[in-house]
Amino acid sequence: MKKSIPFLMLLALALAASVASAQSAGTWLGRLGMTTIAPQVTSGVMTAPSFEGTKSDVSSASQVSGGVTYMYTDNISIDVPLALPFTHKLYGAGALAGAGQIGEVQALPMTVFLQYRFMEADSQFRPYVGIGATYAYFFNAKGGAALTAMTNPGGPTTTITVDSKFIATPQIGLTYTINDKLFVDAFYSKSMLQTRNTFSTGQTLDVTLDPASYGITIGTKF
Repeated sequence: MKKSIPFLMLLALALAASVASAQSAGTWLGRLGMTTIAPQVTSGVMTAPSFEGTKSDVSSASQVSGGVTYMYTDNISIDVPLALPFTHKLYGAGALAGAGQIGEVQALPMTVFLQYRFMEADSQFRPYVGIGATYAYFFNAKGGAALTAMTNPGGPTTTITVDSKFIATPQIGLTYTINDKLFVDAFYSKSMLQTRNTFSTGQTLDVTLDPASYGITIGTKF
């Protein structure tokens, strides 16, 4: 029993050391997981010629995601999220509520976060807050048959252009350190985003998206 005490003390020290400096100054962190972007949509009305009260809605989308973080100090970090493009479906709303899907668009939010991480560098739980500069890039927007039937019946397929925008993105998150190399990260952010859809037939439709983003990843120190 007495011989086992030094061994247990060494084991405890090893476990403590395995967490130490997991997020200390000069450390690079990489992660991989899933992110969901959920637009909180408030639609304007499509300009004439269109049915009165023609609006739109936008679906949520999930995608494989990750990112790279540099610990500038023990508490301040710079984070760059990475992800494949998110594909959002566009639906009719208002006068088009029964039309179903009227198109789709791909989105790729490109963000750089400045984060403040609470607690000590060797803490197992580290909540954090961040503020990011985001370029919300929209591309490959496509109109469907229902949209063409409404805006250009009998004519060529109606196409869509969605304006890309620079926006600010506040963020909260939490990391849980598993050992000296591995950690789990969960986050939530909310942006204020208004954009304009321009149709090839001349109409426009302003939409407030205000997307919420959330996800969970597993990462490593390198």
